[in-house]
Amino acid sequence: MIHVYDATWRDKVEAFLLKQQSFAVLNGQTPEAFCDENVADFKTKETVSLVFEERDIIAVADLLKRHPIDGSLWLGLFVVDERLHGTGIATRLYEQLEHAYMRPFQTVFRLGVLPDNERAYCFWERQGYVYEKDSITARGEHVHVLKKSSTKALGPIGPSVFL
Repeated sequence: MIHVYDATWRDKVEAFLLKQQSFAVLNGQTPEAFCDENVADFKTKETVSLVFEERDIIAVADLLKRHPIDGSLWLGLFVVDERLHGTGIATRLYEQLEHAYMRPFQTVFRLGVLPDNERAYCFWERQGYVYEKDSITARGEHVHVLKKSSTKALGPIGPSVFL
């Protein structure tokens, strides 16, 4: 089940993020710094933060609804529990995310992948994303920007968190 993040999720999300050590290492951060940065991002009004739960949290995502420069939707974070990598669950969760929280509102999606994260790059290519350009994040990190275009937004069905 997908839940829109609010303060009642904070402790569980923090505990989840602290366990995602390989993702923190890829970002060049300690698990604590990785957790703190992302929980802070979950509080901003420009994003919609989501929690995927099946008994426990199994993934989190953070969507920038409308990028101030290109107007597209950006997937700023998509972290699936490390214990579930390679099981196919990430693909199923992403499909749910795109269908319910992305396609109803936008037709172009972008995300940034760290150059050393080959596994993530391959995952996003399987989801239909293609390389668009290199860029630098607000934190000064080099990333490959990947882009996916859908034929059209699905319309007014789905969650109203973007309205």
